Amino acid sequence: MLRNIPSSTLKQLVRLSERKEALMAQIQEIDRKMLRVQDRFGIPSRDDQAAPLTVSRTRTGPIRLRSKRGALKEKIIRTLRTAGKKGATVGELSKKLKVPSANLYVWFNGTGRSVNGIKKIGVAKYRIGK
Repeated sequence: MLRNIPSSTLKQLVRLSERKEALMAQIQEIDRKMLRVQDRFGIPSRDDQAAPLTVSRTRTGPIRLRSKRGALKEKIIRTLRTAGKKGATVGELSKKLKVPSANLYVWFNGTGRSVNGIKKIGVAKYRIGK
């Protein structure tokens, strides 16, 4: 079922869900502040109008930092240069660069096409040069 969904769509869904979680956390913080102000001045809160407060989970996974623009391109080019004439497969690049292979497939299909010198020499295999 999930095999037919492109990786770019899955990435977009992940980004949107992360954004939604962040916005929900902001709404909950605003609700808490409103309740504090109401309590301070003795304003009765109306339960039917208040948004339900829930405590969101804290992130348990590793925090990922974004790379600088063009960093992946530089890493790929450097690795392909070291590979020489025989080139490198997407799987090999994925292991060496510690980047998901899906990201590399997308990169080669989009950005990689416009980079001078990168040639496709086989199934998921690329090299720099003639």
